Parts: sequence; structure tokens; C-alpha cells
Amino acid sequence: MKQLKYRQAPSSLLLPTIACLLITFTVITAEAQGKVGKEPKNSVANHQLDTLDGKHFTLAGLRGQVVVLDFFAVWCGHSRMHIPTLTRFGEEDRQRGLQIIGFAVQDSETTPQRIAQFIKELQISYPVGTVQDAVFSSYVQSRDVSVPQTLVYGRDGRLVAHFAGHDSSVDADLTATIRRELAKKQ
Repeated sequence: MKQLKYRQAPSSLLLPTIACLLITFTVITAEAQGKVGKEPKNSVANHQLDTLDGKHFTLAGLRGQVVVLDFFAVWCGHSRMHIPTLTRFGEEDRQRGLQIIGFAVQDSETTPQRIAQFIKELQISYPVGTVQDAVFSSYVQSRDVSVPQTLVYGRDGRLVAHFAGHDSSVDADLTATIRRELAKKQ
């Protein structure tokens, strides 16, 4: 497996960098909380999502299922750590109404070969597509297109959670949210 290398910022930049990350996280969290419990805009709900295997989805067409949209980047270490949270859900969960769709955010480093390698290395068994920043931004309803970001929609089509980044608390909260939503009946 290829090891990722990170550049260390000079110590004089450490405190401003941490402050910037905290402010960004706070803004994302505040924006996300305002959307939870609401249905997506019609333009988002009816936007066709295409996956690499030729499948087509819309949020409106998936109503009745628990839908997880995961936006990631193939070069992002946090995205790489985040994917196992979603790959632990299997066929039994899909039969209970879970639909996970991953989206590699397109940039200069996102090639079909890198996406295929990412899917293979992380053993992703759910559909994966690609998405431009403008579409990504419309789904998360923010200009912040940092990755990973994960949206969870309940069976009624309403957003029940928006996760940004990845750490052990996101892992636990995302897993609990999906399990809770799957337990709900239509």
C-alpha cells in the first residue's frame, strides 16, 4: 500500500492553522445543523447521480430508503480512514433499505485509474461516481467542499445528519445514525 506523506507546517503556523480549522469546522457544523430535518431542494432531490457502473439515482427516487451520500477525494488521508466506516455495512443492511453512494470529488488528481485503485484498495462494494465541486456544493449547501463529507437521509427523504471530516467520534456517530435510521419503519 502506498504511504501518504504529509508536509509539516512550520511551528509558527501551527496555532493559526488550528484556529482556522476550528472556525471552518464550527461553520460547517452550524450550516449542517440548519439543514438537518429538512428535505433537499427540488433541484438537488431530482438531480441525476451517475455511478461508474452505469447506475443512475436521484434522492427523490430513493425515497423510502436510508440514503448515505459520501463525498471523498482519492488523495485524502481522512477520506481513506473514513471509507471503512461505510464498508462495514453489507448486504443485510442493503436488504433492509440502505443505499450508500460514494462520490469522488473531481480534481486534477482524480483519474479513472486512481478511482479504480481506491475502490479496490478500500474494498468498496457500494456504487461510486464522480462529482464536480458545483454539484458537491449544492448537496452540502455550502461553499466549503472539504472532504470527506457525508450526508444521511432518512426514509422520508429528510436530511438526518451531515458529517464533515473523520475521527473516532464521526465513525461512532455515523454508524449509530445509520443503524438508528435503518431501524425505523416507513
